[in-house]
Amino acid sequence: MTSPAIGPVAGPYSPAVRVGDLLFVSGQGPFRPDGTMAGPAFRDQAGTVLDHIAALAEAAGTSLAHTVRLGCFLSTLDHFAEWNAICAERLSAPLPARTTVPVALPGFDIEVDAVLWIPPAGEDAR
Repeated sequence: MTSPAIGPVAGPYSPAVRVGDLLFVSGQGPFRPDGTMAGPAFRDQAGTVLDHIAALAEAAGTSLAHTVRLGCFLSTLDHFAEWNAICAERLSAPLPARTTVPVALPGFDIEVDAVLWIPPAGEDAR
């Protein structure tokens, strides 16, 4: 599953895979559909990553409100406080389970994967 809002993938993988009532979203980087990087500000990169996850969620019939898990990879934990603030702005209770790990990223500051719940048609509560 994909969305035109995220652009082409960079390898042999699916941007998202639905299994039952769950959507597994592959790691999303801070790249616009034309392949250019958002930013360089961390906030711009993080917003782009969450926009990608939101677009994939919408294509599957769900939304960020139904995120159950986020795997967050930051180029440095110096971005941790700002990432927390962005998550507080963009995510709602009940908040998802989350792991945040510092990793060496090639020229960008954030990548995030996710698991979202897809509610039955007409149902919108966790």
